Amino acid sequence: MEPSAYLDAMGITRWVEKGVELPLCHILVDRGASVSDEHPLIRQVLALFPEQDKRVVVSDSLSSIKEVFWDMRSLRLPKVACAICSAPIAVLEQESKAKRELWQHIWESDAYDTDA
Repeated sequence: MEPSAYLDAMGITRWVEKGVELPLCHILVDRGASVSDEHPLIRQVLALFPEQDKRVVVSDSLSSIKEVFWDMRSLRLPKVACAICSAPIAVLEQESKAKRELWQHIWESDAYDTDA
């Protein structure tokens, strides 16, 4: 097993030089939804994308967001461009159909690295 894969599996973050800003990964959720960036499903999905070293920001507001990585709002208005979209996390945990649709979006995503 690769050392970096071993550290990722253990949830150990890599060393980053002080002052270097990690890119932001915005996840858009419904207002009032309590979603943590440490949720196992979110961590699994983010691990599938090539740039694993990023700061995850979960937000219910579009005001300060320039790019959305994952839109998991139940009602996607206003529409935003994003790498992947899915049902809210509570629905993903309960419905296999919603989870299948998420994996289909990931597979079709331009950001997904099939060589990883």
